[in-house]
Amino acid sequence: MPKQTFLAQDLPWLLLPATNDNKDIKSFLSITKNKLHNFNLPAARGKTICGSSAGWLIMNDNVSTITLINPLTSGHFQLPQISTKKVFIHKAILSSDPECDPYNFVVMAICGEKRQLIYYKARSESWETLEAAGFYYDDVISYEGRKLFAVTEYGKVVCCKIDSLPRFKEIFMPFSFQGNKVYLVCVEGELFVIFRSLREHPLFGYETFKFSVSLLNVEEEISERIKSFPEVAFFLGQNHSVWLPADEDMQGVIGNRIYFTDDRNIGGVGRGGEGGPDFGCYDMEEGSIEPLKWCCFDALKCIHLSRPVYFM
Repeated sequence: MPKQTFLAQDLPWLLLPATNDNKDIKSFLSITKNKLHNFNLPAARGKTICGSSAGWLIMNDNVSTITLINPLTSGHFQLPQISTKKVFIHKAILSSDPECDPYNFVVMAICGEKRQLIYYKARSESWETLEAAGFYYDDVISYEGRKLFAVTEYGKVVCCKIDSLPRFKEIFMPFSFQGNKVYLVCVEGELFVIFRSLREHPLFGYETFKFSVSLLNVEEEISERIKSFPEVAFFLGQNHSVWLPADEDMQGVIGNRIYFTDDRNIGGVGRGGEGGPDFGCYDMEEGSIEPLKWCCFDALKCIHLSRPVYFM
């Protein structure tokens, strides 16, 4: 299939839950234009989403083999098997676009019950584990293709460089626990940590009710709470945690907002790549959550379907 060209203001897209009608068709909804894009992606058949990064879907199958799929070009890469046993991938990201950087890209993933960091380096024959980095990671991001940052559920932040010898360094020690899930976002060179707080829901079991955002000062090892960020919108979930500049008139992206999807992986709903109903848009100033107005699917049905994921 020839590469298709889309206007930048058409992004971001939301990968919608799959239906049983045609398992090869993946549907993406532009949240700025409310336009649906359908792609025939047979390489995704039988796989569950574990990441969306650098314009690629990262998918896992039932024998622990990761496949990278580009919806726009239909290009795909099958990576070596992670393990002879089935392992659960909580989240995976790319350091760079494999088509643009085929000899140097890195895939970093959070893997297994203890949520360790594992990585695959282009042209390698196997995956490696960053044993010394420890356990219980919640998020991992790439910055300019050179550095990888990861954060544990307790707020410990590490910086990783995957060169000839992989190196990692703790750059921010754990601080007081403020939520149920932690994310990292790099905005123009500054590192932000975002805590997501959940509470019980009578129908779905849980729901997000607030976020807190802090700017990390790595050199002084202090954090500053950010209550308003009108120039920026954050996008969190199974996707590579990212931000976009606010441009409500042209692009439809509203500042001071955290757009989020369900990425909870502990038991029941959301486990194994199944969907979940916990998605919405959080207003940082008001402390309120709005439903995703452009979602054309039923939250209750999402429980048994693949989860919605942002695609940039």
